[in-house]
Amino acid sequence: MSDDERRTAIAPGAIRSSAIIAGNLALYIAVAIAVGAATGDPVAGAAASGAAVLIAVLIWRRGDLGRSLIAEPSPEIREPVFWAFAVMGLGICWLLGQGVAEMIYRWQGSEGFDAVTASQQGTPLPLLLITALVIAPAGEEALMRGLVYPVMKSHWPVLAAAFVSSAIFALLHGNLVQIALTLPLGILLALVYEASQRLWPVIIMHMAFNGLSIVPRSAIESMAASKHSIAFAGVLLAALVLCVAAIYPRAD
Repeated sequence: MSDDERRTAIAPGAIRSSAIIAGNLALYIAVAIAVGAATGDPVAGAAASGAAVLIAVLIWRRGDLGRSLIAEPSPEIREPVFWAFAVMGLGICWLLGQGVAEMIYRWQGSEGFDAVTASQQGTPLPLLLITALVIAPAGEEALMRGLVYPVMKSHWPVLAAAFVSSAIFALLHGNLVQIALTLPLGILLALVYEASQRLWPVIIMHMAFNGLSIVPRSAIESMAASKHSIAFAGVLLAALVLCVAAIYPRAD
Protein backbone atom coordinates (compact mmCIF):
# COMPACT_ATOMS: atom_id res chain seq x y z
CA MET A 1 0.00 0.00 0.00
CA SER A 2 1.41 3.40 -0.98
CA ASP A 3 1.70 6.29 1.46
CA ASP A 4 -1.23 8.06 -0.22
CA GLU A 5 -3.40 4.95 0.03
CA ARG A 6 -2.45 4.47 3.67
CA ARG A 7 -3.34 8.06 4.51
CA THR A 8 -6.65 7.68 2.66
CA ALA A 9 -7.45 4.54 4.69
CA ILE A 10 -6.48 6.07 8.03
CA ALA A 11 -8.20 9.47 7.58
CA PRO A 12 -11.83 8.33 8.05
CA GLY A 13 -10.92 6.44 11.22
CA ALA A 14 -9.04 9.43 12.63
CA ILE A 15 -11.94 11.77 11.84
CA ARG A 16 -14.41 9.38 13.45
CA SER A 17 -12.22 9.04 16.53
CA SER A 18 -11.81 12.80 16.83
CA ALA A 19 -15.59 13.24 16.57
CA ILE A 20 -16.21 10.66 19.31
CA ILE A 21 -13.74 12.34 21.66
CA ALA A 22 -14.93 15.87 20.87
CA GLY A 23 -18.59 14.94 21.27
CA ASN A 24 -18.15 13.40 24.70
CA LEU A 25 -15.90 16.21 25.91
CA ALA A 26 -18.52 18.69 24.69
CA LEU A 27 -21.23 16.78 26.57
CA TYR A 28 -19.15 16.85 29.75
CA ILE A 29 -18.45 20.58 29.55
CA ALA A 30 -21.93 21.62 28.34
CA VAL A 31 -23.77 19.77 31.12
CA ALA A 32 -21.43 21.20 33.76
CA ILE A 33 -21.97 24.75 32.50
CA ALA A 34 -25.74 24.41 32.03
CA VAL A 35 -26.47 22.80 35.40
CA GLY A 36 -24.00 25.03 37.20
CA ALA A 37 -25.66 28.12 35.74
CA ALA A 38 -29.17 26.84 36.46
CA THR A 39 -28.44 25.96 40.09
CA GLY A 40 -25.84 28.60 40.85
CA ASP A 41 -23.62 25.79 42.17
CA PRO A 42 -20.63 24.62 40.07
CA VAL A 43 -20.35 21.48 42.20
CA ALA A 44 -23.88 20.49 41.18
CA GLY A 45 -22.79 21.08 37.59
CA ALA A 46 -19.78 18.82 38.08
CA ALA A 47 -22.00 16.12 39.59
CA ALA A 48 -24.47 16.28 36.71
CA SER A 49 -21.76 16.26 34.03
CA GLY A 50 -19.98 13.33 35.69
CA ALA A 51 -23.20 11.32 35.79
CA ALA A 52 -24.13 12.23 32.19
CA VAL A 53 -20.78 11.27 30.70
CA LEU A 54 -20.64 8.07 32.78
CA ILE A 55 -23.94 6.93 31.27
CA ALA A 56 -22.89 7.99 27.75
CA VAL A 57 -19.57 6.15 27.92
CA LEU A 58 -21.09 2.97 29.37
CA ILE A 59 -23.57 2.93 26.48
CA TRP A 60 -20.76 3.54 23.98
CA ARG A 61 -18.63 0.74 25.44
CA ARG A 62 -21.51 -1.71 24.92
CA GLY A 63 -21.63 -0.82 21.23
CA ASP A 64 -19.60 -2.51 18.51
CA LEU A 65 -16.90 0.16 18.35
CA GLY A 66 -16.55 0.43 22.13
CA ARG A 67 -16.27 -3.33 22.58
CA SER A 68 -13.72 -3.57 19.78
CA LEU A 69 -11.38 -1.22 21.64
CA ILE A 70 -11.45 -3.27 24.87
CA ALA A 71 -8.72 -5.90 24.90
CA GLU A 72 -8.14 -8.84 27.19
CA PRO A 73 -6.63 -7.96 30.60
CA SER A 74 -2.90 -8.42 30.95
CA PRO A 75 -1.72 -11.41 33.04
CA GLU A 76 0.37 -8.87 34.99
CA ILE A 77 -2.68 -7.69 36.93
CA ARG A 78 -2.80 -11.06 38.70
CA GLU A 79 0.64 -10.38 40.16
CA PRO A 80 0.68 -8.67 43.58
CA VAL A 81 3.81 -6.77 42.58
CA PHE A 82 1.86 -4.97 39.83
CA TRP A 83 -0.67 -3.61 42.31
CA ALA A 84 2.06 -2.84 44.83
CA PHE A 85 3.74 -0.55 42.31
CA ALA A 86 0.37 0.87 41.23
CA VAL A 87 -0.57 1.79 44.82
CA MET A 88 2.93 3.13 45.48
CA GLY A 89 2.67 5.21 42.31
CA LEU A 90 -0.70 6.56 43.43
CA GLY A 91 0.79 7.78 46.71
CA ILE A 92 3.74 9.34 44.89
CA CYS A 93 1.37 11.02 42.39
CA TRP A 94 -0.49 12.58 45.28
CA LEU A 95 2.66 13.82 47.04
CA LEU A 96 4.25 15.08 43.82
CA GLY A 97 1.08 16.70 42.51
CA GLN A 98 0.23 18.34 45.82
CA GLY A 99 3.79 19.54 46.31
CA VAL A 100 4.18 21.04 42.83
CA ALA A 101 0.68 22.55 43.00
CA GLU A 102 1.50 24.15 46.34
CA MET A 103 4.77 25.55 44.96
CA ILE A 104 2.99 27.02 41.94
CA TYR A 105 0.37 28.59 44.18
CA ARG A 106 3.03 30.08 46.47
CA TRP A 107 5.00 31.49 43.55
CA GLN A 108 2.24 33.04 41.46
CA GLY A 109 -1.17 32.28 42.98
CA SER A 110 -4.11 31.12 40.87
CA GLU A 111 -7.38 32.98 40.40
CA GLY A 112 -8.88 29.87 38.83
CA PHE A 113 -8.02 27.68 41.79
CA ASP A 114 -9.28 30.34 44.20
CA ALA A 115 -12.58 30.44 42.30
CA VAL A 116 -12.92 26.64 42.52
CA THR A 117 -12.23 26.72 46.26
CA ALA A 118 -14.71 29.55 46.80
CA SER A 119 -17.43 27.77 44.85
CA GLN A 120 -17.05 24.68 47.02
CA GLN A 121 -17.57 26.64 50.24
CA GLY A 122 -21.23 27.30 49.49
CA THR A 123 -22.01 23.70 48.52
CA PRO A 124 -23.79 21.42 51.02
CA LEU A 125 -21.23 19.02 52.49
CA PRO A 126 -23.04 15.79 51.43
CA LEU A 127 -23.17 16.94 47.79
CA LEU A 128 -19.53 18.04 47.90
CA LEU A 129 -18.37 14.69 49.32
CA ILE A 130 -20.40 12.48 47.00
CA THR A 131 -19.26 14.52 44.00
CA ALA A 132 -15.56 14.56 44.94
CA LEU A 133 -15.35 10.98 46.17
CA VAL A 134 -17.81 9.12 43.90
CA ILE A 135 -19.41 10.93 40.96
CA ALA A 136 -16.42 12.92 39.70
CA PRO A 137 -13.97 9.98 39.81
CA ALA A 138 -16.48 7.66 38.10
CA GLY A 139 -17.40 10.19 35.41
CA GLU A 140 -13.86 11.39 34.75
CA GLU A 141 -12.45 7.88 34.54
CA ALA A 142 -15.25 6.73 32.26
CA LEU A 143 -14.56 9.67 29.97
CA MET A 144 -10.76 9.79 30.01
CA ARG A 145 -9.64 6.19 30.56
CA GLY A 146 -12.81 4.47 29.34
CA LEU A 147 -13.19 6.39 26.07
CA VAL A 148 -10.53 9.01 25.24
CA TYR A 149 -7.53 6.77 26.01
CA PRO A 150 -8.68 3.62 24.14
CA VAL A 151 -9.79 5.68 21.12
CA MET A 152 -6.39 7.41 21.00
CA LYS A 153 -4.58 4.13 21.54
CA SER A 154 -6.27 2.70 18.45
CA HIS A 155 -4.12 5.19 16.48
CA TRP A 156 -1.12 5.92 18.72
CA PRO A 157 1.38 4.01 20.88
CA VAL A 158 0.46 3.37 24.52
CA LEU A 159 2.67 6.08 26.04
CA ALA A 160 1.60 8.76 23.56
CA ALA A 161 -2.09 7.97 24.13
CA ALA A 162 -1.56 7.93 27.90
CA PHE A 163 0.20 11.30 27.91
CA VAL A 164 -2.16 13.14 25.55
CA SER A 165 -5.33 11.80 27.20
CA SER A 166 -3.89 12.74 30.60
CA ALA A 167 -3.02 16.23 29.34
CA ILE A 168 -6.63 16.70 28.21
CA PHE A 169 -7.80 15.42 31.60
CA ALA A 170 -5.53 17.92 33.37
CA LEU A 171 -6.51 20.84 31.13
CA LEU A 172 -10.20 20.24 31.83
CA HIS A 173 -9.54 21.40 35.40
CA GLY A 174 -8.89 24.88 34.02
CA ASN A 175 -6.04 26.21 36.15
CA LEU A 176 -2.31 25.57 36.49
CA VAL A 177 -2.51 24.43 40.11
CA GLN A 178 -4.95 21.60 39.35
CA ILE A 179 -3.16 20.75 36.09
CA ALA A 180 0.02 20.08 38.09
CA LEU A 181 -2.02 18.03 40.54
CA THR A 182 -3.76 15.81 37.99
CA LEU A 183 -1.31 15.26 35.11
CA PRO A 184 0.87 12.63 36.83
CA LEU A 185 -2.26 10.87 38.11
CA GLY A 186 -3.71 10.63 34.61
CA ILE A 187 -0.62 8.96 33.18
CA LEU A 188 -0.49 6.40 35.98
CA LEU A 189 -4.20 5.58 35.67
CA ALA A 190 -3.94 5.24 31.88
CA LEU A 191 -1.28 2.54 32.32
CA VAL A 192 -3.31 0.76 35.00
CA TYR A 193 -6.28 0.82 32.63
CA GLU A 194 -4.09 -0.51 29.81
CA ALA A 195 -3.19 -3.53 31.95
CA SER A 196 -6.67 -4.17 33.35
CA GLN A 197 -8.90 -3.01 30.45
CA ARG A 198 -11.51 -2.34 33.14
CA LEU A 199 -12.86 0.89 34.59
CA TRP A 200 -13.40 -0.17 38.19
CA PRO A 201 -9.69 -0.31 39.21
CA VAL A 202 -8.97 3.21 37.95
CA ILE A 203 -12.20 4.57 39.42
CA ILE A 204 -11.27 3.16 42.84
CA MET A 205 -7.74 4.58 42.58
CA HIS A 206 -9.14 7.98 41.60
CA MET A 207 -11.54 7.87 44.55
CA ALA A 208 -8.62 7.08 46.87
CA PHE A 209 -6.61 9.95 45.38
CA ASN A 210 -9.42 12.41 46.01
CA GLY A 211 -9.98 10.95 49.48
CA LEU A 212 -6.37 11.74 50.38
CA SER A 213 -7.32 15.41 50.32
CA ILE A 214 -8.50 14.99 53.91
CA VAL A 215 -4.90 14.28 55.00
CA PRO A 216 -3.39 17.22 56.93
CA ARG A 217 -1.44 19.40 54.52
CA SER A 218 1.29 20.46 56.93
CA ALA A 219 3.87 18.13 55.38
CA ILE A 220 3.02 19.32 51.85
CA GLU A 221 3.21 22.97 52.88
CA SER A 222 6.56 22.37 54.61
CA MET A 223 7.95 20.70 51.50
CA ALA A 224 6.76 23.52 49.24
CA ALA A 225 8.23 26.15 51.55
CA SER A 226 11.58 24.38 51.92
CA LYS A 227 14.64 25.60 50.03
CA HIS A 228 15.01 21.98 48.90
CA SER A 229 11.48 21.83 47.45
CA ILE A 230 12.64 21.40 43.86
CA ALA A 231 15.01 18.61 44.90
CA PHE A 232 12.18 16.85 46.78
CA ALA A 233 9.97 17.13 43.71
CA GLY A 234 12.77 15.69 41.59
CA VAL A 235 13.15 12.69 43.89
CA LEU A 236 9.40 12.07 43.81
CA LEU A 237 9.36 12.36 40.02
CA ALA A 238 12.17 9.82 39.74
CA ALA A 239 10.29 7.46 42.05
CA LEU A 240 7.13 7.89 39.96
CA VAL A 241 9.05 7.10 36.76
CA LEU A 242 10.25 3.85 38.37
CA CYS A 243 6.69 2.91 39.33
CA VAL A 244 5.43 3.71 35.83
CA ALA A 245 8.23 1.64 34.31
CA ALA A 246 7.28 -1.27 36.57
CA ILE A 247 3.64 -1.30 35.46
CA TYR A 248 4.25 -0.34 31.83
CA PRO A 249 2.81 -3.09 29.61
CA ARG A 250 5.48 -5.57 28.53
CA ALA A 251 5.48 -7.29 25.18
CA ASP A 252 4.32 -10.90 25.25
